[in-house]
Amino acid sequence: MKEGAAMIQCFMKADYTSHFVNGTLPRLFSASKIDSSYSIYPRILHKHEDMLEVLLVRSGSGVYIVDEKRYPIQKGDIIICNCNVLHDEDPTQSKNLNTYCCTLTDVQIRGLDKNCLIHKTAYPIVYSNELFEPLENLMGMIYFLLASDIEKMEETCSYLAVSLLAMLLQIIHRTEMEDLPKKKSTAELLGISIKQYIDTHYDEPLTLQSISEVMHINPYYLAHIFKDTIGYSPMRYIMRRRIGEAQSLLITTRYSVTQIANIVGYDNPNHFNILFTKYVGMPPSKYRNSYIKKK
Repeated sequence: MKEGAAMIQCFMKADYTSHFVNGTLPRLFSASKIDSSYSIYPRILHKHEDMLEVLLVRSGSGVYIVDEKRYPIQKGDIIICNCNVLHDEDPTQSKNLNTYCCTLTDVQIRGLDKNCLIHKTAYPIVYSNELFEPLENLMGMIYFLLASDIEKMEETCSYLAVSLLAMLLQIIHRTEMEDLPKKKSTAELLGISIKQYIDTHYDEPLTLQSISEVMHINPYYLAHIFKDTIGYSPMRYIMRRRIGEAQSLLITTRYSVTQIANIVGYDNPNHFNILFTKYVGMPPSKYRNSYIKKK
């Protein structure tokens, strides 16, 4: 050892408490690296019924939508999407936005619902601060190992994902940013009610007129209120819900493209193909094949 050099040994605390219920460990489902140079928009408005999704902004800025709220995001931000929470990125607001994304299942944190990392009222965006670099390296390693041709890396990646969650919980607890409930205006409450109705019936033949009849309000007023609250027109929101759900079905099921078109509300498969290609950047079959190859 050179003169003046020293060995520094660090020790674990013997009595640390696990965040995970009864030692149950989460399982990694997928990891993604999303680059601004990627010419297609990878995932549209969607939710996961039995999974948690976590994103880290590597660089750039943009706007992310969690439920009906829009949040500005920038380098170092962590976006947390609990299960059953609709989320989406506004591509028109993205400026050189580069992210890592991990989805996990079997997440059981003490004091939280299954597959949730934060309470329902908590602010879904937290800042990584000095832990940005280790988080970026950790998510990068998970993605690299899954994307490589090295065999039997799944268990290693799942353990790395457990470390990721443990680190995120430390950040969340230190940040303690609560999205305190604010009294919503009558217009906001109406916009949320319209959204809830659409989320329940998006796979049905909805029109602006049919929604307005159910909600008992003028269709033009409905469209105005909805866009002010959610950020999209009602029909554009319906389209994004359908395409986003179709993407999930293409990735996670063996249904044919025609079956998926029908499930999400399109009777005409050709019309579905045209819309999907327009907003995703490639036909449904090619989109599915690209994910199969990655897996």
